[in-house]
Amino acid sequence: MRRYRAKQPSYIILGLLFLFLGFLPSKTVVPPRLIQVAKNQPNLEAILFQEQIECLQELAQSYLLKAGRVECLNLRRQGINFRFLPFYDPTKVYLVARIRQETELDLIKTLGLAVKLEENDFLVVIRSLEVLDEFPVTVKKKLLPASGLVLTPQTWLGEEYTWRLAPDELYENLANQVSTDNLLYQVTALQNFGTRYTLTSNCLSAGQYLYDYFLSLGLQPRYQEFYLGGYLCRNVIADLPGQSYPEQVAIICAHYDSTSDQRWTLAPGADDNASGTAAVMEAARILKNYPLDFTVRFILFSAEEQGLVGSQYYVQDKLNPEETILGVINLDMIAYADQRPEDLDVIGNVASSWLADLTVNMTQVYGVAPAKKIIDYSFIYSDHASFWNKNIAAICAIEDENVPNPYYHKTSDTVDTLNFEFFQSSSRGTLVTLADLAQPIRPGYPPSPKQFSLSLSYYASIFSSLRKVYLIWSQVPGASGYNLYRGNYPRGHYQKLNSNLIGENGYQDILLSSDLPYYYAVTAVDAQGRESNFSKLLMIPADIGSGSSLLSQWQRLIFGLRN
Repeated sequence: MRRYRAKQPSYIILGLLFLFLGFLPSKTVVPPRLIQVAKNQPNLEAILFQEQIECLQELAQSYLLKAGRVECLNLRRQGINFRFLPFYDPTKVYLVARIRQETELDLIKTLGLAVKLEENDFLVVIRSLEVLDEFPVTVKKKLLPASGLVLTPQTWLGEEYTWRLAPDELYENLANQVSTDNLLYQVTALQNFGTRYTLTSNCLSAGQYLYDYFLSLGLQPRYQEFYLGGYLCRNVIADLPGQSYPEQVAIICAHYDSTSDQRWTLAPGADDNASGTAAVMEAARILKNYPLDFTVRFILFSAEEQGLVGSQYYVQDKLNPEETILGVINLDMIAYADQRPEDLDVIGNVASSWLADLTVNMTQVYGVAPAKKIIDYSFIYSDHASFWNKNIAAICAIEDENVPNPYYHKTSDTVDTLNFEFFQSSSRGTLVTLADLAQPIRPGYPPSPKQFSLSLSYYASIFSSLRKVYLIWSQVPGASGYNLYRGNYPRGHYQKLNSNLIGENGYQDILLSSDLPYYYAVTAVDAQGRESNFSKLLMIPADIGSGSSLLSQWQRLIFGLRN
């Protein structure tokens, strides 16, 4: 009895404790926060990589990030200054919009939240995609992706890509096939749909027209379907398969939808963007007659005017992990000239600087037209920016970065306002750039070496580190030997590693630096001295972070090679 009475109070206390704990609130889950971080802070990119914080958008002077409470505390602890923005609610729609007029801003504030980021770029939060239809047509916009890119610290040389100045007969032949009559015909055909506003049946009909065009060329087009506010939308995609490395893909793209202040009934969109669409169609017509080492993909996006919706669907749903995207050429408004001669603006970010240089040089040599390179992270209001979010090299070719076309997004954007001399030059330059990426197979020349691969070993000491790489490839019938090239860019500034032809189908290279990426390509040379196209590129990334261990460096290298 005594034992029983002695234990009873402890049971009562324990029961009361469980009852009390049952009424305590469960641990609150704090949603991630959007933050804005100014660039040029010491070790910023390395810290963001270390914390694995997602970047939803890079702008000219800042990053727009999505971070949890712990990540924010760690940034503060490491001396990174940032600005809190709203909490991230996955049920809402987030976009960056370029708002230049107070009347535009006042209207958008009635539709949702607008927070200034930098210059004329605002973070806008709205309840649904349907609200986009109420935006002024003068406001450019880009939807933020649901998930972002973890920034990787990279070492860039800052040099310009240089191309051989001697004209190439094959490229001249390609450029000469661009027909102003064809460009005029296709722009007129697209204009004749009356409107190609995304949410209309006219836009679907225009997509069917494009699908049938690719089919008439002997290609196998396909749709990528998605819905916007309950309306069916379709990207149109067609491939020209490569013969040597079909998994290596060069993309040329444009958007075919249009808008105006009477968008439901009249939005001819001749310059914006029947011009870019027609140039893509003309590139397909010409290149289909040429065997290529790598695959060319022609993509015509819908719903660009709603915030790059079509291209965002593509990069989220259609990127094949077994493929390598060599580069993306986005054509958006390439036919209006506000001056004579008009120059083509080629806009990229640092990672696509080499592609911008290539496009500028090809346009100047084969256009023939002036062109200028612009590096501008804030130029995110066309479909190339969706690829930037995936760290894929992409450029936008456009008549002017600041869009001085007085007919822009108006019912007066018609074919009679276009300059077809400039239109043809723009189309020629971008076509040859695309061909150079895909590498036409030249008759009589040896084929590119195939099955190019590498293995590497990694050596480290207290004071330095060395990487040794062994490269192999399949033998090319009739080849007298091979040349091996190495560079720090995906294209250009290659150094030929061998002074004499390599007789074997393998080569060992010792790298003295771990701070730079290295790119390799091999060619075959026949008895007449004719040299093949490059093989596919192989890349060894730079080491990330000076304090990383040998094991983690090795793991990153292997991971990079698999991609």
